Amino acid sequence: MITYAESIQKPSAVIFQGACALPLDLCVSHIENRLQARDFRMHEVYGRNGDTIVDTRSRDSRSIIPCHDEELAFFIFEAVQQYFEQHFLAQPSDSLVLAQHDFFAYSPGIGLKMHVDDHVLRPDGSVFMRDVQRGITTILYLNSDFDGGEICFPKQGLELRPSAGTLLIFPSNRNFPHEVKSIVRGQRYSYQRIYGILDGRTGRFEL
Repeated sequence: MITYAESIQKPSAVIFQGACALPLDLCVSHIENRLQARDFRMHEVYGRNGDTIVDTRSRDSRSIIPCHDEELAFFIFEAVQQYFEQHFLAQPSDSLVLAQHDFFAYSPGIGLKMHVDDHVLRPDGSVFMRDVQRGITTILYLNSDFDGGEICFPKQGLELRPSAGTLLIFPSNRNFPHEVKSIVRGQRYSYQRIYGILDGRTGRFEL
């Protein structure tokens, strides 16, 4: 039997779309309070020289430390577990480990250029850096009162206009490049949790 880490490398892996019925008002309030207090950071990406810098050619959304919500975190974790059970035949000894979680705020004019979540490319298209702890990306959209901000997966032919409570789950690897179109009106808020897949046989992140 193959591992989860091996199975999500397949180009045929699916993008899960679900719905979250939990209240999201506290998340939105936390984001807006942090924005007003200017308690955020500009999301960092790797520049072409390999240094970690704020590169506004790729992204200048605001990253905010999430408020603690155990119920919401458990809901997303359970959704990822169900995603694996429904779509993959894989080694059940593998386990999920949280690698990153952030709130993001996109303002008018802000989007996100085409990218992949688990690695950074050089100008010639070769892989400069890969983060083996990034295996599965989850995005929960927290509000609906904005225009623009569609997320697009060209290889899968999917363009989604997210609304409050929409949950996306997809592999973080090169088979799932995606972009976010610029916001036209309002603020787009989201909650991103990225999990690594720990190989139960070796105790290492295997991607």
